[in-house]
Parts: sequence; C-alpha cells; structure tokens
Amino acid sequence: MKLKRLITGMLETNGYIVYDEHTLEALVIDPGDEPQIFIEYMEKNSLKVQGIVLTHYHYDHIGAVEDIKMKYNCPVYIHKKDAHGLHRPEINYSMGGFRKPVSIIPGRTLSHGDCVQAGSMILEVIHTPGHTPGSICLKVKDANIIFTGDTIFDDDLGRTDLEGGSTEEMRKSIVNKISKWSDDITIYPGHGDHATMAYVRKKNMEFLCML
Repeated sequence: MKLKRLITGMLETNGYIVYDEHTLEALVIDPGDEPQIFIEYMEKNSLKVQGIVLTHYHYDHIGAVEDIKMKYNCPVYIHKKDAHGLHRPEINYSMGGFRKPVSIIPGRTLSHGDCVQAGSMILEVIHTPGHTPGSICLKVKDANIIFTGDTIFDDDLGRTDLEGGSTEEMRKSIVNKISKWSDDITIYPGHGDHATMAYVRKKNMEFLCML
C-alpha cells in the first residue's frame, strides 16, 4: 500500500490518498479542500479512484468531494449516522460566509465492521462516535495503520461541543475501542502529524483523562 498525505484549506486538514501500488486502484480519505491538488496527484500517478471515504461530515473534510466525485465518477462512503449531516449544509457547517454549501448524498453508508476495498487494500470501519454521531476510524487490514479523522490526534481529541458531538460518546469510544489499540499502531489524524499509540499514551493528556 502507498499513502500520500495532502494538507489543504484554512484549517490545514489532512486528506489522504491510499492505493494498491500494483493495480493503482485508490481510495481518497477526507478530501477537505483544493480538489485540484488531489486530482493532480492522482493523474500524475495514473491512479484509478474507486471511492471517497469520509470519517465524518464537517465541511473541512468534505469540501473537495464533489469535484473528485465528478472527475472519477466514484462513490462516496460515510457512516450511516453521518449521512444526514453530509446532505445538510447547516449541519456540516458549509453554509454561510465564504464557503460554498456542500450537500452530498452518499453512494453507500457504512456501519461498524464494514470494509471498503481498492485492489488488495482493505479499510476496516471502526465506529467511534463523539466528534459526530457517525465518526469513524479506518484501519488498514494487515497493517498497523489507522486513519482517525477528528476523533483522536497525536496530542488532543476532537471537539465534542459542535452539533452532534457528545463527550460521553467520545469517552466510550476511547475506553471501549481506541484504548485497546496496541502501541505499534500508527494513527493518521485529520489534522496534525501522525503518531504511534505509544506516543499518544505518553503525550495526549485528553486521551489519558478519558480513561
């Protein structure tokens, strides 16, 4: 598997392109803004886009979805509990100000334990509500890599004070799922740098306070 991080938008959101280096089949995770940057990379590397997978519905993670979807005629995936927020600009915070309202109907909704595949690469869905009702993490099967969206960062946790957020649900996600991840797993979050869970256990005080 090959992995490319692209940082876009005013909030410096991490979007990721992951692909099978043999078949060149690819998935795009959280393309938040500046679609041309994603498209240029995929065209340069002759990638065959199989889908766009969203960890949650907030505008800074979905701003480039429509352009990429139209370019490659590919499906959009999101957890079933976040599908309504993806469709409604007033919930995903894309309405008003300088932003273009984003309203997307997903091609497929996901549940905990589902998989999304491109070539031999498989992403396993881990439902981790708290930041939004349908926030998910995506584990690369047969690799110690998890894309965590805005659930957990190297030194912080995602906000729970926005619409649909829940501190109690975040606590359950941390205690029942994330705290069980082994130290050698590397998280790739929606903002900031990647880190091992060993680092998170030492440096992320918000994570430790949830336990």
